[in-house]
Amino acid sequence: MTAWPVAVSQWVTREPDPVRAAERVAAAGYGAFEPAADPAIDAAALARALDALGLLASSLCAVYSLERDCAAEAPGPRRAARDYLASCVELADALGSPVLVVVPTYRVEWDVDRAAELARAAETIRAVAERVPAGGPLLAIEPLNRYETHLVRTVADAQELRALVGHPQVAVMADLFHMQIEEDDPPATLRRHAATLAHVHLADSQRRAPGTGHLDFGAALGALRDSGYGGALAMEFLPADEAALRAGRAHVEEVLARC
Repeated sequence: MTAWPVAVSQWVTREPDPVRAAERVAAAGYGAFEPAADPAIDAAALARALDALGLLASSLCAVYSLERDCAAEAPGPRRAARDYLASCVELADALGSPVLVVVPTYRVEWDVDRAAELARAAETIRAVAERVPAGGPLLAIEPLNRYETHLVRTVADAQELRALVGHPQVAVMADLFHMQIEEDDPPATLRRHAATLAHVHLADSQRRAPGTGHLDFGAALGALRDSGYGGALAMEFLPADEAALRAGRAHVEEVLARC
């Protein structure tokens, strides 16, 4: 086992009730849970359930759409993203979650003014970061792949945006599935950006459970170990039925034991 909490992201369980999702995660042998960020949920009830199940709230995964877009040219989607993320900060704080995952935009576009989009995204995220209370969650910018976004696709892209935001409450995160599409050398990338890496998502090369594809988890997790990574690992693979949840956990624990 490892000191890193190993969690499961709620959205892959396809269970809309966070308490029922958490029960499945605990039954599969995990020690942490990544709830989907819904400001309408009863945070106190979820916190009690996690405590009873022995689960940490490792992170909170915000949910984005075209109506919530940090980089949109129109002010409405940017304002919606800002207000939503501010509510998510309150939820993360209530759950004791140290990380809130931030995806600047889900749009896939090519002919855009990248500098202008990054500037708008930075302004939106900065407005939220400035409202995070002392000891509140880090806002971790997540790179996706080219089929899911056009703006932030590598950890270096996330670092570029983090620098534009210019606030200590903002960090970056990595997703091994997206990295094996976009990064030339994922382990080297993890080492290069370790100082501001706050969170890591796990899925194999075909987005199924770790150990079912060709992704080298030993190299990636070894790079995190060598870099002194201190965050959590959150499973984000599909399908996430009970057998896959258990098999994915077993594979990651085996790799970590070798590391």
